Amino acid sequence: MNAAWRKAPISMAIATVGGIGHLPGGPGTYAAILTAPIVAVLHGHGSILAAAVFAGAVVIGTVASDGACSALGEPDSRKVVIDEVLGMWGAMLAFETLTWAEVVALLVLFRLFDILKPWPVSAAEQRWHSGWGVVADDLVAGAMAAAVLSLCRLAI
Repeated sequence: MNAAWRKAPISMAIATVGGIGHLPGGPGTYAAILTAPIVAVLHGHGSILAAAVFAGAVVIGTVASDGACSALGEPDSRKVVIDEVLGMWGAMLAFETLTWAEVVALLVLFRLFDILKPWPVSAAEQRWHSGWGVVADDLVAGAMAAAVLSLCRLAI
């Protein structure tokens, strides 16, 4: 166990999504991929309850991200992937129903916006710092993915 895990074990467990953030390659993508089917299966079980649970998860994820980044000594560590979970979850929460093709489309769109950081994703990343800064850009990327999918639905 490294020093960050000893210093902030709960924050590290939440922020790295049980250690997914330590995997080589694209840990943020892994976390988003893991999130998509879980949220898809749970999707549609009461929108008010789902929104409340999501809001609570954003608060917990933000606090955990702050603690983990502090313990790691990095302002926005790649090991912190709860933000990808929250961004993907938020994108999916915007819809009452989703087909599996739409879930995959949201995943691809979300990761593109999160990686490429077009405005307003980049603005959110630069504006806020600490835990909120880590989470905010992913929430914006998720909102952008949802907006694009909504526009595609209208066009079809």
